[in-house]
Amino acid sequence: MSDFKIDFKDPTTWLLAPLLVPLLPFALLSGCDEDGTSTGPDGDTDVDSDTDTDTDVDTDTDTDVDTDTDTDVDTDTDTDVDTDTDTFTDTECSTLANVQAIAAGGVHTCAVLASGGVKCWGGNGLGQLGNGISGYDFYETTPVDVSGLSFDVQAIAAGEFHTCAALTSGGAMCWGSNYYGQLGDGTTVDKNTPVDVSGLSSDVQAIEVGSNHTCALLTSGGMMCWGSNHYGQLGNGISGWDEDETTPVDVVGLSSGVQAIAAGVYHTCALLTSGGVKCWGNNEYGQLGDGTYDNSPTPVDVVGLSSGVQAIAAGGEYGAIGHTCAVLLSGGMKCWGANELGQLGNGTTDDSSTPVDVVGLSSDVQAIAAGGIHTCAVLASGGVKCWGNNEYGQLGDGTTDDSYTPVDVVGLSSGVQAIAAGGEYDAGGEHTCAVLASGGVKCWGDNGSGQLGDGTTDDSYTPVDVCSGL
Repeated sequence: MSDFKIDFKDPTTWLLAPLLVPLLPFALLSGCDEDGTSTGPDGDTDVDSDTDTDTDVDTDTDTDVDTDTDTDVDTDTDTDVDTDTDTFTDTECSTLANVQAIAAGGVHTCAVLASGGVKCWGGNGLGQLGNGISGYDFYETTPVDVSGLSFDVQAIAAGEFHTCAALTSGGAMCWGSNYYGQLGDGTTVDKNTPVDVSGLSSDVQAIEVGSNHTCALLTSGGMMCWGSNHYGQLGNGISGWDEDETTPVDVVGLSSGVQAIAAGVYHTCALLTSGGVKCWGNNEYGQLGDGTYDNSPTPVDVVGLSSGVQAIAAGGEYGAIGHTCAVLLSGGMKCWGANELGQLGNGTTDDSSTPVDVVGLSSDVQAIAAGGIHTCAVLASGGVKCWGNNEYGQLGDGTTDDSYTPVDVVGLSSGVQAIAAGGEYDAGGEHTCAVLASGGVKCWGDNGSGQLGDGTTDDSYTPVDVCSGL
């Protein structure tokens, strides 16, 4: 800006005063540089910190000079600063309510509400949240609605990067990663909103997902599976890297008589109406429970569990491959398979190809969940115990120390109805979530993608409330 000065001692100035008075405000600004710094007659440097892009013209004709030696900072409130972030404080977190079922995947979590609607949160790299967008930058730290599923859902299951729902109408829908055909729609194209599973418009009563495969339990008591079949986890009698299925296929020998199913990272298991258990797929660590370490593309009997079982769960991650657990009618619990971090709960780190007892849980177990490298149980008291890997605090005991036997989850000695355990199968991240009798949800463990749902990406070694979102 060029200099502009008025000499009040010059007579010419007074002759021109009528013309110069309107220019007086600009004369006072004559020392102002382009960077907004001005040097006043007192030698002070006034710094204007106003970042408002509006240009306000001061028409005040006062010529007061600030002789204050302090640096004046413009606190003009016209400058709007956006302080909105995705991080919620405790006072801003309205807890998620009316939850009936929960599922924990690789780095995401989903819940079925009493209304039959579904909400998901956490990682969304391949569209596994089902909200119509996808990308690793589009994770959600609080629950979002799954497109098109505001009602009619009776069960939910979450895998490494995909999610599936069983509908009250008997149909099934899936979304997210579809590289191996795990969505069951006849393609290998990822979907960021739910799509129908081909051929399953009715008769589905339960659904389970592994790392990259999916299985459904039919009302007939039969089973069908689809997706990755590298180790025979589909149970259709074949296996191989070129044997994936993009639509459901029958599991050999299980056209009826199945009451519950479970899917691990690369293996699958079924609980029969007789109370017996059969498993198939990868068996590198003995997770099929048949006393061998041989893979099987068809169901094999689990040793010692031909009857007396009321619930099953299967877990695993890329490095640990898999483990399986069962709740007995007596309320006791047995596990088998990989155990390098104590996930079998028998006080050792030795793998086992046959079921072993979980220490301290000979009774009172009502529900179980198997994560990547950890396991949890809900007791008859409504309390929760977990064991195995605790790198991210997924055991919920306030530490990051692994435990080879069950430990209590802090603050959850009662009031829990259901449990879910997840894990990033190729990275080891793990988290756990519990549905409370009140209908709320608490989660703990790894939170790098917001999978705990508390509005942050901070890991938590103890349970935190899942927020309902803004």
